[in-house]
Parts: sequence; structure tokens; C-alpha cells
Amino acid sequence: MDYAQSRLQARFGERPDESLWQKLEASSDLDHALAVARASGLRRWVAGITAQADCHAIEIALRTGWRECIAEIDSWMPSQWRPALMWVCGLVDLPALYYLARGEAPLPWMHVDPVLQVYAGADAQHRETLLQQDCRAFLDPSQEVSTRSVSPASSRIRHAWLKEWRKRWPRWNDTAALESLTQLFETAMEQPALASRPELLRKMRSLFRRSVLCPAVAFIYLAFIALDLERLRAGLLRHTAAFEGIFP
Repeated sequence: MDYAQSRLQARFGERPDESLWQKLEASSDLDHALAVARASGLRRWVAGITAQADCHAIEIALRTGWRECIAEIDSWMPSQWRPALMWVCGLVDLPALYYLARGEAPLPWMHVDPVLQVYAGADAQHRETLLQQDCRAFLDPSQEVSTRSVSPASSRIRHAWLKEWRKRWPRWNDTAALESLTQLFETAMEQPALASRPELLRKMRSLFRRSVLCPAVAFIYLAFIALDLERLRAGLLRHTAAFEGIFP
């Protein structure tokens, strides 16, 4: 864990502070927003994004970055943590899989996403079969995925995903930090996102510091990355969506 810890600490130190986020979010256009990101610790996430990128290209780039980040961390971590890390890697796909499982038509970017394209390219019947086979751990009929008003953030799907994640933890006596991380997100998701983020981040920072040389530190770091990518995605898509006429 020594090498993993040193690498994670270094990466954690590169995360943008609030002033950088405010500067990025105040950008007048995508080109300026990308310039701000490239001059900061966000540079690795926007390396493949150009000022001409549309919302689908940005979506694919950030999703690819997430998967590459987890693959890199996996190379640092003890091998027994690989199943749990790979399960977290798939978390980025959960909303899209839920969307497809409801019978919705695939979105354009799904056809070029390396994970989702197998579902997007199939006809409706084959897609349903694939989803039942590949996602039965958290998309089973008892969870009523066809109910369009139910969000995966507030449904049993999330809890089924967590149950499967816990099964992938190696035999390890100290699971307190991972359970604490899970509880932090469970609590935050019961509140409006903007209101809950500052307190969530504060508690995550404290948990990260307390988890030195503990395998849980990798997952706490990934939780920070997930929130950073969520905010970066919103900051970039705001410009492309307006340009493409999705909203003013």
C-alpha cells in the first residue's frame, strides 16, 4: 500500500480548489473553460476535448477518463482489491444502463461508448436480453425498472449495486472507512445536491486523512474524482448545450 498511498496523495494534492472551480464556471465559452482546466489539476480530464467538441464528445471523453483512472489505480493497489475497483468502474454506466433497461432508445453517444455500444447497437429484444444477462445483479424485474418515474439515485437499484460491491471486498477486518464513505453518500443523496456538497466534501477530506495506508483510501479518492467529474461535466456541457440549443 505504500506506493499506492504516495501516488494517491500526490493526485489528491492536484485537485482544484474552489477558486479554480469558480473561475472555470465563470468562463464565457468552452474554449476558455478548457484553458482554465488545462492550467490546473483538471488537465488530465480534458486532454482529449477540443473547443469544437459537442456534448456527446465531452461525455465520452470524461467517461473514458474515469475508466482509465480506475485502471491506473488498480495497477497501484494490491490485487485482491481488483474486483471491488472494477465494480466501481462500472458505476459510471449505471444511469445509462437503467435508462436502456426502461426501454428508452439509445442516445447517439452510447453508440460510440466502448462499454455501452454493445447494448446501443442491438435491437430492442436483443438489448433487453443482454441487459438481463449482464445487469441482473442490480436490474432485476423485482426492482421495477420499467417505472419511468423512479430514479436510480432513489431506488433499490442503488442498494443492490452496493450489496454487490460489498461482496467484492476481499477478506479484511477493517471495513469501517468504506462503510463510512457509503454512509456519507447515502446521507448526502437525501438532500439537494448543491446544498449537501460542501459538507460532504469536508467529511470526505477528513475521512481521507484518517485512512492513510488503508485500502479504503483508493475508494475515497475515487469518490472525490467522481464529484470533480460531475462538476467539470456540468461546467463544460453548459457551453455546448447552449450552443446546440438544448437550453438558453
